[in-house]
Amino acid sequence: MNKNDILRELGTFPYDRKDYWIITGGAMVMYGFREQTHDIDLGCTREMADLLEKGGHLVKRTEDGKRKFRYGDTVEIFEDWLYGTTQKIDGFNVISTEGLKQMKRQLGREKDLRDLQLIEDYFNMSRKDYSIRLEEKEDYRAVENLVRESFWNVYRPGCLEHYVIHVLRDDPAFIKELDFVMEKDGELIGQNMFMKTVINADDGRTAPVLTMGPICITPPLKRKGYGKALLDYSLERAKALGYGAVLFEGNIGFYGKCGFDYASRFKIRYHDLPDGADSSFFLCRELIPGYLDKVTGVYQTPQGYYVDEAKGEEFDKQFPKKEKQRLPGQIF
Repeated sequence: MNKNDILRELGTFPYDRKDYWIITGGAMVMYGFREQTHDIDLGCTREMADLLEKGGHLVKRTEDGKRKFRYGDTVEIFEDWLYGTTQKIDGFNVISTEGLKQMKRQLGREKDLRDLQLIEDYFNMSRKDYSIRLEEKEDYRAVENLVRESFWNVYRPGCLEHYVIHVLRDDPAFIKELDFVMEKDGELIGQNMFMKTVINADDGRTAPVLTMGPICITPPLKRKGYGKALLDYSLERAKALGYGAVLFEGNIGFYGKCGFDYASRFKIRYHDLPDGADSSFFLCRELIPGYLDKVTGVYQTPQGYYVDEAKGEEFDKQFPKKEKQRLPGQIF
């Protein structure tokens, strides 16, 4: 479950929010320390525990005699389990970061120790040992090599993403004001870029929106918070320039913690996708709240992304030779 899933689940929870708080894995996701949790653990007051017991929910006892409940398939509730204080996130009480760390230390399982390391890495990122700026012409080859290293053998043997970005820079839909690189210790470690595109609305209108990518972080620094920092900054700049929404293909597990949701929930369809086909790869985030209200229709991928593979292979010869491999999980 990602953050959006947690908010949806608790949005229909029939108990007063002041009587419960999010703990353990759910709190990790709410703070953005990690992307997903298997279920939602809550602490609750004794009064709420009484209501749960009267409601017939399964009761067990912890070692200290406190009550423990299972609510549905995804929520587990612990009576009076809290260290420190709580704080509000998106309208819900969440155990404080110090309380969360204390809880994780007490549990002491291998996964809790991993979570403690994720929390430490997150706060190390907040010290900002990086900078983000617009890409310059002098960066082009270094950025293309960075993209190549990041995508090599991920979606296909070899990759085309470095050629895609090479081509898109000359596309009329390319937005130079939203073409970013991230630096650390004088080295390029990440990049992101945006393109203009449209939704062909069912009522005949054309709704201008953005799409995004390639976006990448150098492989040695992946899963350390740099990708989220780059994406959050990029989206804020797009919003500041007045753009209303971003749609693109991605993994909800990562992008969900940056505010993306399934585009189908906005009633936006992916072009050329048959009815009933899996569209969980197609994501959307409104930058201006309500921008897509009363808009239903079909998203159009900019034509610039459809590069000639033979030309891409020829372009790749300009870079150091790398071995192409057929690996599990590739889609091309």
